Amino acid sequence: MPQPSTTVPLIDDTTVKSRFTLPLHLLGAVGVAVLLGLMVSLFAWAGYRGSQEMLLDASQETNRYIREAVGEKVQRVLAPARNQLTLLSHSELATADNLAGRLGVLPIVFDALESDPITDALYAGYPNGEFILFRALRDRATIERVAAPPGAAFVVQSVTLDSVGARLGEFRFYGADRRLIDARFVPDYQFDPRARPWYSLAQQQEGYVFTEPYVFFTTKKVGATMATRSANGAIVVGIDLTLDSIATEIGALRTTPSSELVLLGPGGKIIGYHDVAKMTRPRQDGSLRLVSLDEMDVPVLQAAAAYADTALATASVSVAGRSWRLNVSSVPIHGSTLLTLVSAIPDEELFAGARRMVIDQIKLAVAILLMFVALGWLGTRQLVKPLNRLAQETKAIAAFDFRRNVRLRTRVKEVAELGASLNIMKGTIRRFLEIGHALTTERETRSLLDRVLRETIDLVACDGGAIFLLDEKARRLEPEVVRWRGDMVGEGDFYIHAIPLDGAGVQGELVALARNKKIGKLERRLEYDELDSLGLRALVERENAVRMALVVVPLFNRNQDLLGIMLLINAVHAGERNWKINHRLMELVRAVSGSAGIAIENNLLLQAQKDLMNALIQLIAGAIDAKSAYTGGHCARVPALTRMLAEAACRQENGPFADFNLSVEQWEAVDIGSWLHDCGKVTTPEYVVDKATKLETIYDRIHEVRMRFEVLKRDAEIAYWQGLAEGRPEPELRTAMEAEKAQLDADFAFIATCNEGGEFMDPAHIERLKGIAARHWRRTLSDRIGISYEEKRRKDRTPEPALPVAEPLLADRDDHITYREEKERYGPDNPWGFRLDVPACKMNRGEVYNLSIGRGTLTEEERFAINDHIMQTIIMLESLPLPPHLRAVPEIAGGHHEKMNGTGYPKRLKRDEMSPVARMMAIADVFEALTAADRPYKKAKKLSEAIKIMGFMKKDQHLDPDLLDLFLTDGVWKRYAEQFLDPAQIDEPDIAAVLNTKPAA
Repeated sequence: MPQPSTTVPLIDDTTVKSRFTLPLHLLGAVGVAVLLGLMVSLFAWAGYRGSQEMLLDASQETNRYIREAVGEKVQRVLAPARNQLTLLSHSELATADNLAGRLGVLPIVFDALESDPITDALYAGYPNGEFILFRALRDRATIERVAAPPGAAFVVQSVTLDSVGARLGEFRFYGADRRLIDARFVPDYQFDPRARPWYSLAQQQEGYVFTEPYVFFTTKKVGATMATRSANGAIVVGIDLTLDSIATEIGALRTTPSSELVLLGPGGKIIGYHDVAKMTRPRQDGSLRLVSLDEMDVPVLQAAAAYADTALATASVSVAGRSWRLNVSSVPIHGSTLLTLVSAIPDEELFAGARRMVIDQIKLAVAILLMFVALGWLGTRQLVKPLNRLAQETKAIAAFDFRRNVRLRTRVKEVAELGASLNIMKGTIRRFLEIGHALTTERETRSLLDRVLRETIDLVACDGGAIFLLDEKARRLEPEVVRWRGDMVGEGDFYIHAIPLDGAGVQGELVALARNKKIGKLERRLEYDELDSLGLRALVERENAVRMALVVVPLFNRNQDLLGIMLLINAVHAGERNWKINHRLMELVRAVSGSAGIAIENNLLLQAQKDLMNALIQLIAGAIDAKSAYTGGHCARVPALTRMLAEAACRQENGPFADFNLSVEQWEAVDIGSWLHDCGKVTTPEYVVDKATKLETIYDRIHEVRMRFEVLKRDAEIAYWQGLAEGRPEPELRTAMEAEKAQLDADFAFIATCNEGGEFMDPAHIERLKGIAARHWRRTLSDRIGISYEEKRRKDRTPEPALPVAEPLLADRDDHITYREEKERYGPDNPWGFRLDVPACKMNRGEVYNLSIGRGTLTEEERFAINDHIMQTIIMLESLPLPPHLRAVPEIAGGHHEKMNGTGYPKRLKRDEMSPVARMMAIADVFEALTAADRPYKKAKKLSEAIKIMGFMKKDQHLDPDLLDLFLTDGVWKRYAEQFLDPAQIDEPDIAAVLNTKPAA
């Protein structure tokens, strides 16, 4: 005997207990943590400000060190140079009056050049304009500039005067062993030292003179010249010093990663920077010049240009949102010459140490603060434990966790009341969300109905129930799902009957209760005929029940129209009380029924929309198939074959498709994509798709050509009669007429044969065609009247000839051409990613052009128009507002003409750029096309032929080899053949040969 059903109370009001309570405001917290935090912040700020001042002082000291280091570096550069100049001023250079005598200093000079890498050149100038220069060849640019021979290590450049006073330029090249390699006269080397600043300065001043830095002409390096007069005052000797080492030194002296350091010469030009390439700019004549700060492409140095000429020691500037600290100082060198050192350091790097110190202080303060908080927590944990528990429960509510009720022992009155309210709220929300979750998670209508029924039965603790949906056409409530004792009920157990809307007895009572839009209860001992009318008699007998308690819960849609009912059933046994349902419980059931009705209506509407969309999709596919006899049932068979192949891939547990699987949403995308894979064909002109002859458009233009031949044959007869009228011999005229007619008949027969198309057009036939086209016929009527606006616009591109006019028998006229608009060219920047070779013309109906087609009946333009269907498919599908789970539809539908080697269309995708389903579509499209028996232009191929051809396509990397192997090994081809192919097509293909075929490398 089953146990009586009981109603479990939703809320247990005894779960929150307390002995006595106190107001919460008497237990206020102490704000020690806030006070400590404020104090720590003040101390940290004061420490940070002090650290900034210290770092600024350190920055000034660092700049002083850098200034002294740069000055010391410059002095180290100048000291050896003075010694070398002193030595040269006392050498043979000062006393020798010819080149041979001056070359006596070569050993000394070569030693000097080798020992000091910053010395670019040593030279001497003479009062009569003669000049000699010694240079080490250290880099390729210098070697190329002086055209040095291989192995040269030094060059001596000289200018001397011959006996008549003419200037002679000569270059002498020496090897590393200091032996002469080559000597050559250089007529265009006319250097005059007397015109150079270093010569003038040395003549005007005693001791050593130093020029402003500049870019050396020969080596393109930045440097300066030091010069002095010889001991006897007869000549001026000079030395060119490069400043590369100063630039290197400056790069090494930067104090932070982003800091900038620049050395300026007396003229404000940059002579020292870590990036030497930025120190120069080309002139118009090709030479180089030094740049100033405002010419640098470094924003902070451009900003520093305003301070370079001032005596300002430090300044703060902001560049591109970044604060910098500038320092400008002077570096004294030889004599009164001053250099300017400019440094710029970003504040965030300069004050990084201060920030680290403040962070350390904050960490220490946080540690102290946490210690005090921990002490405070230990002291107050007993007081706040109930609040913590409630906080945890509110977090559980926020996370939709309603598994347990709250049990508290607290003296705080407000906390106790809050716990009681929280329990009531949790119980109500828990039940409601359980039902709501059921309504929102199920997508399939029958599963949704079963879930609603199951949750409601559990909610009211009854034995079973059923959900009926209204069938308006049959005017009755049809049972959709039935449950009893937790199980789904099938016909083998008992079968609940449909309830007519106009029924009598208990059926009428149930309908009346439903129409009242209220939850109604019906509980009485039912007669056997009433039990039979509902289908409950067998259940009552099986349960040994004395009566059945029925609760009718009406289900309404948004418009409050009856959608159906939920019938809750409870078996009442002998000795049991009537079934009582808690009032709160019934209110919850009422709320659930409202949500259930909306959810059921949504599911029904969604399913209806899907059914409608699928019907429309199949309607479009059917219309495309019906549009042309050349497509037949293609749009219906390709989806079936694609699904077969996709199902085979999903079944794989090993191999390349072991991880391949499709969700319900992905299957929907596959079905829609495969059904719409040729939807772009609605834009393809039928006369192009169905073009059976070369001259066919909407009609076959061979009839126009035939009429021209008829005109020429009439002209031949007219010529015969005119000849007779003129008295010419009749036999001669008849022979000419018959020959002309025979030739015209033969020519037309030839043209008619060409019009039929074929596999190959012989070049000789094309030449004959052009010869026939060159013949003329006489037109006397205007061809620009009575025609369409579009055709007249094409004809008006050329002037109309005066009538009558002799026209070619076959012509390629300009009005035969329809030019392609810019939007139809699919340029490289098109938004769909098409990569195509687009014909220049949209359509070319030239008669000779069409009759000369080499293979088949289609021109290049017409083939593109047919192929354009796939582009239109992608454009049409991408323009649809597809939901996220259908976003793959354009890719699936639009990729079946791509090839694995990237030579397909319209995007020239390669295998790895395509989804597996798109590659499946390509195989399905090819196999269906090869085996289709409803194409009037070709004979259906047998299975062996079709699979052999696909093997060639695998070898040529047109089809995915892995998918084709799966297609063959899983027997997809066989299942498709048994379902769709004529038995005469089914033979035994050589599967092994295709499986062993390797794709071309």
